[in-house]
Amino acid sequence: MFSIDLTLKEHERAIVWKGGLFDRWLAAGRHRLRGFGPAPRVERFSTLTPYVDLPDARAFAELPELAPHFLVVKIADAERGLVFAHGNFERFLAPGVHVFLRLAEDVLRVDVVDASSLSVVHPAKEAVSRSGDAAGFLEVFEVTEGFCGVLFVDGAIADLLAPGRHVFWKAVRQLALAHVDLRQQLVEVQGQELMTKDKVSLRINLSVRFAVLDARLMVRTLADGREALYRELQLALRDEVGALTLDELLLKKGALGAALVSRTAPALAERGLSLIAAGLRDVVLPGDMRTLFNQVIEAEKRAEATAIARREETAATRSLLNTAKLLEGNPTLLRLKELEITERIAQRIGSLSVTGGVDSLVDAMRAKLGP
Repeated sequence: MFSIDLTLKEHERAIVWKGGLFDRWLAAGRHRLRGFGPAPRVERFSTLTPYVDLPDARAFAELPELAPHFLVVKIADAERGLVFAHGNFERFLAPGVHVFLRLAEDVLRVDVVDASSLSVVHPAKEAVSRSGDAAGFLEVFEVTEGFCGVLFVDGAIADLLAPGRHVFWKAVRQLALAHVDLRQQLVEVQGQELMTKDKVSLRINLSVRFAVLDARLMVRTLADGREALYRELQLALRDEVGALTLDELLLKKGALGAALVSRTAPALAERGLSLIAAGLRDVVLPGDMRTLFNQVIEAEKRAEATAIARREETAATRSLLNTAKLLEGNPTLLRLKELEITERIAQRIGSLSVTGGVDSLVDAMRAKLGP
């Protein structure tokens, strides 16, 4: 014989098992169990934690006598469950059968959603994706401004993701994301040892500006976009410089960048890249070539200076010839010129005694200065 007094609080419920079989359901309140034979087993439940985590939960929850008191949720392989308590997200449900105490819908709600579409579509997506156990059920990708995301599903490109936060179901299919920078980028092609058409060795530094034209195409065709761009420009630069002499290269230095763009842009566009501009930053000659080049420039400048001096000398001689012709045909002008010269000479003589006319003065100064 047994006698059990049992008190269940407002949030508690219980099942009475007798001999391993269901005997009765107990709601909140005071209960007295009396009878003969072995004492019954009492299984308690709480509405505060309505999830029933017992091995035989599904079996007893589907009994006709207990079905009104339990909620049985069946989740298929391509589905997931979202549990809400009092309107707030509580937990995820994996595929399988889950048992809860049946409560009012505003207290406990289970949403079964289709996960085969991969993307999470639910009014509470933000709250769900930021929950503590989201990492086990969700794949969250964040794409920053200026980038795009190339989404791979089972190893194949499936979609392009715009900047923002994207939430997908995990473990349905294999997901991966490649971030692609869509902003304009700079590449420095430095220290290229090249030889011109006239066999002059030099080192060239090149600056290049490019952008990704088609992210999907670039990811599909290139392992590394920057490396591919670098190699393409390196080969094009070698061909362009090899077709020019040093003088032609220095003369066409500004146009060489445009030539490189027109040469490489079509091939890069086929791989999803847009070559915007290229320009020579430095042309560095070896030490001996730099010395020789400076000597050539110095000789050219010296020749220019000599030519200028000769032109000035010729002009001065021509001026003297014209003056002589004028003096030859004009005695008065000749006399004035003699007086002008006499004045200049007189400024260089300390003292001079003159007897006679101007002619005597001129003769005296000539004698003073000597031949």
